[in-house]
Amino acid sequence: MGRRYFLDKDIVKDKNNNIYVVLTNYNPPGYIFAYLKYYYSGKGLWKGYDRVFKYYGVKNLLEITQEFQYEPCYGVKYPILSLSNIKNHYKPDEKILEIINKSHNTDLEIIMLEILSKIKLNLRIGIGGSLLLGINHEKSDIDFIIYGKKSILDFINNFDGFEEDKDWIYETAQNYSLPLDLVKKIYTKKTRGTYKNIKYSFLFVDDIPWKYCEMTCEKVGKIEVEGIIENEGAKSLVYPSTGLLHTSNLTYKIISYEGIFNYIIYEGGNVKVRGMLMKCNDENVIIIGDREVGGYIKPTL
Repeated sequence: MGRRYFLDKDIVKDKNNNIYVVLTNYNPPGYIFAYLKYYYSGKGLWKGYDRVFKYYGVKNLLEITQEFQYEPCYGVKYPILSLSNIKNHYKPDEKILEIINKSHNTDLEIIMLEILSKIKLNLRIGIGGSLLLGINHEKSDIDFIIYGKKSILDFINNFDGFEEDKDWIYETAQNYSLPLDLVKKIYTKKTRGTYKNIKYSFLFVDDIPWKYCEMTCEKVGKIEVEGIIENEGAKSLVYPSTGLLHTSNLTYKIISYEGIFNYIIYEGGNVKVRGMLMKCNDENVIIIGDREVGGYIKPTL
């Protein structure tokens, strides 16, 4: 029997056949944190499905029409789905084995297998997105998911990527209202690019469920500060990504809910950070992706 617990990047279908993506490794009793990504119209490009969540980012997530619930531990609202409304649970780590063991593969699956063959690392890996659901079209992206701290670090330290995804750079600059030069600095082919004109991404997930409500947070206010960021190993690459910001007089915990900044947190160095300052278990925490202030991490050198 496969795992029954939910991890970040798992996908679920509700009883109305709407499709959601799980957001976290921690989930309260009775429901999960997940955002609505597809609904079935019969006319959509994804075998009749249409995308609801077309552009990533917290500001776009907040515009989705679905149920949100305020979580007092974290002081924010999360998109949720009740466990009683879940019809199917799709697991990326199980789907990739199914594709590898098939006797005949689709063209997109063959490209996926080619990419895997070129990585040449012993990784715990899964396949997400439309391939996981079986609703992909011929130009769908290939979304790989790497599980576990050792696999994540082995991958990031040994894989250089393929061709640059120029579309992602320009679309991200526009979507997040960020300067193009900044997006180019935080971009890496290691995690997002193209191979034989097919777009790929590598996403990272801790393979261990986290404890719900492990910390409690209270908002202090907007902050903008410069310092040196230090990564926390694989924790800087999973979602939400974390790091430590050392300034001249204080050290802050950085928690980014905007996935585009995870690699710059991992790389470390001199940065300017803008976000929401929070007090979490008596620790100074800067949240990137707060609904009120947004935020960013900019390299300064």
